[in-house]
Amino acid sequence: MQEQEVIVQAATTILVRGKAQGGLETYLTKRPDTMRFLPGFYVFPGGTMDKSDQDARFAARCAPIPLEQNPTGLSLDYFITALRETFEEVGILLARDSSGRLLTTEQCQEQRSRLLNKEVSFYDILEQEDLQLATDLLRYFGHRLTPRRLSKRRFETRFFLLVLPEGLEPIPHAGEIAAAGWEDATAALATWSNGEYQMVPPTVKALETLSRYQNPDSLWKSSDGVGTPTAQELE
Repeated sequence: MQEQEVIVQAATTILVRGKAQGGLETYLTKRPDTMRFLPGFYVFPGGTMDKSDQDARFAARCAPIPLEQNPTGLSLDYFITALRETFEEVGILLARDSSGRLLTTEQCQEQRSRLLNKEVSFYDILEQEDLQLATDLLRYFGHRLTPRRLSKRRFETRFFLLVLPEGLEPIPHAGEIAAAGWEDATAALATWSNGEYQMVPPTVKALETLSRYQNPDSLWKSSDGVGTPTAQELE
């Protein structure tokens, strides 16, 4: 029986920060070789949308998103997916407490373990801890689609940019990530070009975009991103 094509909704967060000597770097993760899809590939944190990400109650626990950061009017559930996956994979819960302060990475790890163990939902964490997701710190960065020739299970992925606030540091989840770290975008592209990194075209495109900027602020204020699905992706 021929495998039926499926298009899955997904979201990815591109974390960037400035370097002390100037320029910017981004956080790349390597997928375990045991993964069915893209084993061993270098990617940004992200994953598929869960039904729970579409819970209407999230709207009351999200900071308003300025129009210039979501010019296409993308629905909130993609932002939720991006932030949930970022929390699960690299331990950063981008949220503010009742006083308006962003949570530190260390404050969130117990809740992260509960979420990964399916003891609690992402929304439940926000409600129990009286938190507001900092959706205003994400900027829409584009939209890509897995080509049909690559996989029958195709991912329609929305990308988001996050300039990581000072004091937050990723803690990768060993079950989903084989290796991870901060890398200069130009250096990562060179490693890919040398054949040492496996990457899909949207990841390469994102790194090419990042490599054109000397600091996170100028990247944030631009309208650059990963673009929209190419003709090849739409075939």
